Amino acid sequence: MRVVVLMIVLGLSIQSAWGKVLRIGYINSDRILSEYKEFAVVQEKIKRMEQQWEQEAKAKREEIRRLEDTYESQRLLLSDEKRMEMEREINRKYQEYQEFLNEILGPEGKRARKIQELSKPIYDKINSVLAKIAEEEGLDFIFDVSVPAVVFARPEYDLTDKVLEYLNKEK
Repeated sequence: MRVVVLMIVLGLSIQSAWGKVLRIGYINSDRILSEYKEFAVVQEKIKRMEQQWEQEAKAKREEIRRLEDTYESQRLLLSDEKRMEMEREINRKYQEYQEFLNEILGPEGKRARKIQELSKPIYDKINSVLAKIAEEEGLDFIFDVSVPAVVFARPEYDLTDKVLEYLNKEK
């Protein structure tokens, strides 16, 4: 796969099939995200939400643990009916806990939706800046070196600083 990508990149940087010399640049999206101030704000919001959800999960786990401890300490003294009632209550609380975790952490859970909601405007802004830079620089392609498909890139074609400059001056 890397050989094919390298061959494509080399072919594009030399000449296209129509005889036009193609211009290529690249970025490091990991660095852009780590140095872009607005993204740090989004990460902080997500971190606070995750901490709140962790507190809720911890409280639910503690409640289950207390119920189990009470059950274990009283199990021999309880009637069969009371013992079954307590077991059902523990199972119900455990199911609620699992549903809570799935609701928050599941693939379509609150965490994933919130990350998407908060990150989308930032990615849209970055893509807009990339399109603007490509237009200004006359670039035909912009690659991302943080994705393992780029095996070599000359530093003079790195647009990361320019992207960060545009993003951070818009504030």
